Amino acid sequence: MTGKAAENKRKKREALMHTAFELFSNDGFAHTSIADIAEKAGVGKGTFYFYFRDKYDLRNHIIARKSAEIFTRAKNALDQTDLVTLEDKIIFMADHMISQLENDVITLRFVYKNLSWGVFESAFIDHVETDVDFASIFAQAIAESTVRYENPLIMIYMIIELISSTCHDSILYGKPLPIDEMKGYVFTSIRAIMKAQEIHEPA
Repeated sequence: MTGKAAENKRKKREALMHTAFELFSNDGFAHTSIADIAEKAGVGKGTFYFYFRDKYDLRNHIIARKSAEIFTRAKNALDQTDLVTLEDKIIFMADHMISQLENDVITLRFVYKNLSWGVFESAFIDHVETDVDFASIFAQAIAESTVRYENPLIMIYMIIELISSTCHDSILYGKPLPIDEMKGYVFTSIRAIMKAQEIHEPA
């Protein structure tokens, strides 16, 4: 494939993803058809199926990318710190990700409604549609930790679920507490989740 052809392919894919995110966010996933997405993106309906199996596949790719973007920004900020323990690193990233969602409620609503185990695996394990190998980053963080955990993958997934579900109402509606107050409870819960997953070696 020539450079120009590859660029055209990339642009069409980007147009479909950008358009779908707008339509899903404004009109709702159920009320958006593949024909709607293709028409607004300026491509034929048949072209849609060249890139995605169906609108569920497209939605999952969007969520994977949005999640990856949020994670990447938090990871880049973390790299500028001197934090050592995995617990402190995760709390820092959680705080950073919450701040991002505070400033982007459209993405917050979209991720909150559509995050699932399959999407989580795509974004953080298979690194679909990202430029970052999350699997390697995650494995390295676990390997560098002096504390061992029973099931690190489940632990991280639970933390992400906690952040997205708890902070949704807090950011949007200030319920049950404004997000600045809610963060303390969230961070305490994250530490409790991690503590419960710790493996204690026999003395």
